[in-house]
Amino acid sequence: MFRIVAIGLILLFSFNISGQTCLQKLDSANYFKYDYPLKAKFYANSLLTDLDSGNCVTEIGIAGLYNYVGLVLWEVNDRQRSLTAFQNAINYKVNNQDSIQKDLLGIYYNLSALFQELGKFKEAGKYLDLAGRVTKRAYADDPKAQIRYHYALGVYHREVGNFQESLDALNQAIELGSYNDSIRMSLQIELGTTFRDFGDLGKSETELLKAVEMAKGKNEIQYLRAIDRLSALKIEQGEYSDSENYLLYNLEKKEEKYNNDPIVMLETLNGLSGLYYRLNDLKSANDYMTRALDVAGDIRTIRPYMINNLGTIYKRQGDIEKAEECFKESSQGFLDLFGSMNPDYANSLSNLASIYKEKGDLGKALDLYMKVLDMDKVIYGTEHANYATSLNNVALLYLQFGNFSLAGKLLQDAKRIRAHTLGNYHPLYIKTVNDLGLYYMIVKDYQSAMESFDHALDAEIKHMQDIFPVLTDKQRKLYFDETRYNIERFCSLAFKDDNIYTEYAENALNHFLNTRGILFYASEKMRRLIQNSDDNKIKRDYNTWREKKYSLAQAYLLTEEDRIKQGISITHLEEECAQLEKDLARKFKVFADQERTTYHHWGEISNSLGDSTAMIDIIQYRNYSVEVIDEEIDQGFEDESRYVAFIIKDDSTFIPVRLDVGQFDKAFASYRNSLKFGIKDKLSYGVFWEPIDAQLPDINKIYLSPDGIYHKLNPVVFYDEQTAKYMADKYNVVNITSGKDLLYREDQALMTDAKIFGNPDFSNIEGYSLKQLPGAEREASDISGILDVRRWKTETYYFSEATEDKIKSFSNPGIIHIATHGYFIEDPNHTDPLHSSGLFLSKSESSENDGLLSAYEAMNLVLDETNLVVLAACETGLGKVQNGEGVFGLQRSFLVAGSQNVLLSLVKINDQAARNFMNLFYEQLLVEKDPQQAFFNARAEFRKIDKNPYNWGAYILVSKG
Repeated sequence: MFRIVAIGLILLFSFNISGQTCLQKLDSANYFKYDYPLKAKFYANSLLTDLDSGNCVTEIGIAGLYNYVGLVLWEVNDRQRSLTAFQNAINYKVNNQDSIQKDLLGIYYNLSALFQELGKFKEAGKYLDLAGRVTKRAYADDPKAQIRYHYALGVYHREVGNFQESLDALNQAIELGSYNDSIRMSLQIELGTTFRDFGDLGKSETELLKAVEMAKGKNEIQYLRAIDRLSALKIEQGEYSDSENYLLYNLEKKEEKYNNDPIVMLETLNGLSGLYYRLNDLKSANDYMTRALDVAGDIRTIRPYMINNLGTIYKRQGDIEKAEECFKESSQGFLDLFGSMNPDYANSLSNLASIYKEKGDLGKALDLYMKVLDMDKVIYGTEHANYATSLNNVALLYLQFGNFSLAGKLLQDAKRIRAHTLGNYHPLYIKTVNDLGLYYMIVKDYQSAMESFDHALDAEIKHMQDIFPVLTDKQRKLYFDETRYNIERFCSLAFKDDNIYTEYAENALNHFLNTRGILFYASEKMRRLIQNSDDNKIKRDYNTWREKKYSLAQAYLLTEEDRIKQGISITHLEEECAQLEKDLARKFKVFADQERTTYHHWGEISNSLGDSTAMIDIIQYRNYSVEVIDEEIDQGFEDESRYVAFIIKDDSTFIPVRLDVGQFDKAFASYRNSLKFGIKDKLSYGVFWEPIDAQLPDINKIYLSPDGIYHKLNPVVFYDEQTAKYMADKYNVVNITSGKDLLYREDQALMTDAKIFGNPDFSNIEGYSLKQLPGAEREASDISGILDVRRWKTETYYFSEATEDKIKSFSNPGIIHIATHGYFIEDPNHTDPLHSSGLFLSKSESSENDGLLSAYEAMNLVLDETNLVVLAACETGLGKVQNGEGVFGLQRSFLVAGSQNVLLSLVKINDQAARNFMNLFYEQLLVEKDPQQAFFNARAEFRKIDKNPYNWGAYILVSKG
């Protein structure tokens, strides 16, 4: 709890208190406690001495005087003397009467609250129990006293982690029913906060919204307080925009009426700082935390927390010196408030140690980490998760010092404790296992390193699949970036010559299979479609599923002890989520496409393949190294990319192929120039494809999951001089995002419904000067004519009608064909690759849309029953090539939107060639009624009339399988 201590200028006084009575000393202590706490403390201690000596006689009673002086000492942060005063009050009373008497109730509450502040919850619970016994005996018919006790009991149980007991107590207080509106609102707010603290975010939202409605228009302070708590909940739910709106609204209201009340202002300012810290808007986080410190002034019970938070912000900003100053001040502040055996003091010292470590002052860092380790041993014991954290910190420092044996032992201890207290899917457990992997690499035990990294990835990927639905797009990317880093590090060991044929290489492939494409998650679209459904049960099931997912994500962060206390079973939650997912998937296709969280093995893909068919997964990775140099852990990836291809066939055939990258740059230049200038390419086949081709003598169809530079290549145009054949003569190739897509293939009848766009009007698009595309208009007209002959339902949009608004209005057409300009921003620092590629369309004058359909917007189109999207634009196949995740471009976005197939171009070809190919493709589509077979047939027919591989090899088909 916050206690106000306004500290003014501290002067040295010469005190003369002779002749003052005990009550006069109490009055003096109360008078000086805010402005001159040192003087107040002097009077209070003098009074305490008089009381202990039996020199006081007062009408309020000796016990009452002890209680009052205890409160003063508490206010001026002399907690030990405050405890002494309270306990002396009890001893005085108990010497004359029994311990269960009504006069002791306030003292019991004070002792319980003070012990809670000191982190001594066992003692706090003892005195709260005594308060309960007094209330039961002396105030059995007093609802207010009963409510006070259950309220205090609920907050106490929340602090110690007893979830159900906390809820029971708060609900009992609410059910007592005799209270004023303000008390009812406070109880409602605490109930919602309790649900939040223990991971039931759905119920927390329900209760806090009740509190908001209860207080609205009746009690402004409680109303604003409820909104502050609701905004904190929204941060936990990842709904940052809602949280920001709530907090900014609160800040505006508070500035109007309560600008001079620090306690009222601080929760909102601290909330805004925390929000912007989460969003990595560090300037705003810093500004609001600095303002909070100004508002708090020198309130000693608050300032250390604010200063510690500010230090954390400075650290992330890279301002190490200011961070150090903050952590020094906060640790001293906590020491002054709570003494040396306090969790907040230990945490602040640990933060300070991390600064010394970053500055290279390892001796100071180790001293502090060891001090924190000793404190944690006393505060928590040696089997606590916090003790394991300190072990982990000390171990990593010993690694830097070169004491590898001790470092390894401490990491093993930390792993054991975290596994027992947190479980195998907790992020801190995963971190320790990864740190062990680094330790093993440093001591060159590569076998153990691979086992550690592999074990960590199993847990990390499962955890990622479980929590992704409740993360924002930005949070998903940050989480995946770290996971991708860890996968690549594992690959650098698993793909070495000695390991490429072992289970570790297979496991690395499985990790890739299960994480490729995972970032393309159209949560916005799914929420919109389900909430707009007329089926109320689907809505209820979806909302329940999201609440269960929130609970599961929060449960992973709890200790095993807390999960047991709260009656939470991760296995049970997983089973509940799985059942709801099955029910929703049966009723809603978009849900079935998005929520595929089963971990798959390459053998399942092998079993799904037919005769003469292979799936090829190409993986780009870099070698990773770590060593200790001059007491620094030097680790990272080398610059050069390496590649390995895994060929999967039926009958559990698994063939790894290492690819020599020595001539990749030269071969890629040869590939591009040969296509561009119509010359024979004598190099690229041998470099990029021959080692793979050698393993495919019996194959006529390939599903290719490319990576890195292979995204820019079309294997069918590789030319083998020895056989005088292009690869298109040997087999057909379909691009896929991940091999696991093959496990979810569905037969989908071709719908005779087409939306065709050609030559949009680019004149209203701001910031671009684009030429019109009359050839695209002719192409669109041809296709419409071909389909109209077979009485397809076609709608064709040219020029000003080919708008972004129009394409966003579609719901599940059979085919969408778009002949326009594409764009791709080649900016390596571009923060969001989903906005770096897209299509130019027309902009309606009255529209909010800008005429640019980005990949992100395309991902949220409603195309769940669409068979085919054709992107007849320049280089629409290109996008941001990112290791492990494929192309962040239009091809993946339209697949995520729901389309079964996407046909697009890797290079720009002339209008007539494009028109000829498209005409052939749609003619074949009318015959085959299958986009894949139509594509293969059209290319074979096109080669008869156009021998240039630049033209007939310009297009690729990307499919879901």
